[in-house]
Amino acid sequence: MKKVLCPGEALIDFISTSAGKSLKETEGFIKKAGGAPANVAAAISKLGAEAYFCGTVGKDAFGEFLEDTFNKNNINTEMMFKLENANTTLAFVSLTEDGDRDFQFMRDADSRLSFELIESKLKSFDLFHFGSATAFLEGELKKTYYKLKDYALENNKVITFDANYRDALFSHKQETFVQCCKDFIKDSYIVKLSEEEAVLISSLKNIEEAAKYIVSLGCKNLIITLGKKGALLTTKEKQTLIPTKEIEMKDATGAGDAFIGAVITQILETPNKEMEEIIKLANLVGGITTTKLGALESIPTWNEVESYKNNF
Repeated sequence: MKKVLCPGEALIDFISTSAGKSLKETEGFIKKAGGAPANVAAAISKLGAEAYFCGTVGKDAFGEFLEDTFNKNNINTEMMFKLENANTTLAFVSLTEDGDRDFQFMRDADSRLSFELIESKLKSFDLFHFGSATAFLEGELKKTYYKLKDYALENNKVITFDANYRDALFSHKQETFVQCCKDFIKDSYIVKLSEEEAVLISSLKNIEEAAKYIVSLGCKNLIITLGKKGALLTTKEKQTLIPTKEIEMKDATGAGDAFIGAVITQILETPNKEMEEIIKLANLVGGITTTKLGALESIPTWNEVESYKNNF
C-alpha cells in the first residue's frame, strides 16, 4: 500500500450551532477534529492508501481527542507528537447561511513541529502532501515544512501542494504567503488552489490567464476548484474545465481537503488514469463531503461514492 505524509496542523474546530450568526452572536459550539492535513489524511485513508498525519498537539484533553478521532478514521498517528508545555490549537468556525465559513484561530502546539523529530522516519513515504493552513506563519513548523520539501526533492518523492489560504491568518501578510506558495508550486507534481488563491498568487483576475502563469512557475498539473462550476485543469499543454454535479450543501468545511485527498489516492493507486477522470471523481468526493456537518466524518469511502453515483 502506498504511503502519504501529511505534515501540518491538527486542531479542534468549534463549529457554531447558531446558523448564519457571527462568532460574537453564536450561542454554542459543536466540537470536531480538524486541520487541513488531517482532513486530507482521512480522505486518503478512507479511499484506499495509507496516510500519516505528521504534527504536534498539546498533551491535553484536546490532543487525546484528536488522536482518538484520527485512529478511528484510520489515520496513522505514529508521527503525531503530544507536547507537555503546549496547548492544542483551536479554531472557532461560524457557518453563514450559504455554507461558507468564518474563522478565528487560537494557535499554539501546531507551530512546534521540528524536523529532528521526524527526520529518521521519512524514507518509506511515496508522496509528501503540503496542505497546511498554518505552515507559512513564522515558527518551527515553517522551517520543518521547507526541510521536508527539500528532503522530498532530494529523494525523488512525489510532491503535492494545496495553499489553504486563510484570510484570518494572512490578511496582513499576503506577500509572504504568496512567496511561500511560489516556493512550493515550482516543485510540485500537483497543485490545488481555489479561485481566490489563484488570483492572489498570480495578481491576475482572469482565471485562465492566472492558471497559465502559475503553471509557468514549474508545477506539472494545476487544479483550480471553482465551486459549482467544477474544476479547471491546466498543464503546459492544455487547459480543461471539468464540470461537477450540483449537490445541496450544508457545510463546506473539508470539501477541498476531500477533493485533493481523492486526487492523491487515485494518482498513487491508478497512475495511468487520465487526470480529467481523476478530477471528475474527486469533484464528486468533495461534493458529497459538503452534505454533512464537519470535515472528517463527512468524507465518503469509494463504496459510498459509488452508491451516490448510482442514486444520483
